[in-house]
Amino acid sequence: MSAERMGASSEHNEQAKNELEQARGEQLEKAREALKENETGEHAQKRAELARKVIDRQEPEPPTQTEAGAKPVNRPLTFINHHLNYVQTLASIQRKLSPVSRSFSKVIHAPIVEKASEALESNLARPSVLFGATWTAFIVGAIFYLTAHHYGYALSGSELLFSFIVGALLGLLLEGVWRLLTPRR
Repeated sequence: MSAERMGASSEHNEQAKNELEQARGEQLEKAREALKENETGEHAQKRAELARKVIDRQEPEPPTQTEAGAKPVNRPLTFINHHLNYVQTLASIQRKLSPVSRSFSKVIHAPIVEKASEALESNLARPSVLFGATWTAFIVGAIFYLTAHHYGYALSGSELLFSFIVGALLGLLLEGVWRLLTPRR
């Protein structure tokens, strides 16, 4: 680039910069004037008038039951439908899932599957059942294995299943006894 072109280019840049500064100053001045007008002028008065009209249009609130001397009635909130809320939330979340996950979610959250899951959860998946089943299966299984190993018998494999079931029943029985003996709070 020649020196003349560089000089012309920098003069052009300076001129554009000065024009931008001048435009910015004008915009700033206009904004200040508009702000002053809004704060002290007609705009604030118009907004106040409009607010007064809205307030005047509103009906006075009826006296509450406690002010009228009647007993307050405790009613459940009828506008809250837990089942509808659950269904809508589930559908909303399922729409965001991939097609495979959505299909799996629909199977898992089918009413019959949920009822069966809740029934099993309240009976079989209790901590006392799992704890009793696990430890009994471990102890009885170890006894069966050591005895069979010592005497040379072959195990069929149903011993652990049997001890697991016995342990679950034992866990339920111990939980029932515990609940009978401890006072309720």
